[in-house]
Amino acid sequence: MFGSGVGYVASQSGASEQHYVPATSHGSTETTSFGVELAGRPIAGERDAVVDIYYWTDYLCPFCKKFETETFPDIGRHYLDTGDARLVVLSYPNIGQYSTPAAVWGRCVWSQVADSNPGAFWNWHSAVFDEQSESGTDWADDETFTQVTERTDDVDVSSVDTCREERENAIRESMDPNLDVAQEARIRGTPGFVIYNRESGAAGKLVGAHPYENFADAIDQVMEA
Repeated sequence: MFGSGVGYVASQSGASEQHYVPATSHGSTETTSFGVELAGRPIAGERDAVVDIYYWTDYLCPFCKKFETETFPDIGRHYLDTGDARLVVLSYPNIGQYSTPAAVWGRCVWSQVADSNPGAFWNWHSAVFDEQSESGTDWADDETFTQVTERTDDVDVSSVDTCREERENAIRESMDPNLDVAQEARIRGTPGFVIYNRESGAAGKLVGAHPYENFADAIDQVMEA
């Protein structure tokens, strides 16, 4: 039950008051039956949720920002916080030289707060999208990410820097298996989503910053399949 869609250019700048922080988040070391490696990836929602939403994203992607600000909060309230689904943040760096370093920043922030205060990651994650420029990619340098990290409560900049120094190559290499899964699902850009029922094996796909209604329809179909 795979389908495709188109993205839309982000139409608003960051809106901090609308940021969504999941009621629960967790980590995992498993590889799902769809082939997605979860180790080190932020997961929003309950561990035992039947439906997985695999979300390939890039902090430099304007379509991703549109999803984050306009659609993600509704998905969170109606599916993640209710225990029906969980969402896995997966890196798909494909927009210029800063995309992969940005993805490494995200993974290192998550590793630092995952056990103690996972909500801090989501605050950081949203704040990065707030920094996104309307055009170009030059905004996404280490200085910007350092400033966002310093402003985010309960995220320690020195620990994140140590992670980046010691684990950057390993994190980059660990992205490849999940990028292969995206390619196999014919996801060629961001944001890209596979919605997967872990019990029945049913799956659906969306590509682009669709409105919430499209996601709800796709999630419901996979949940009921």
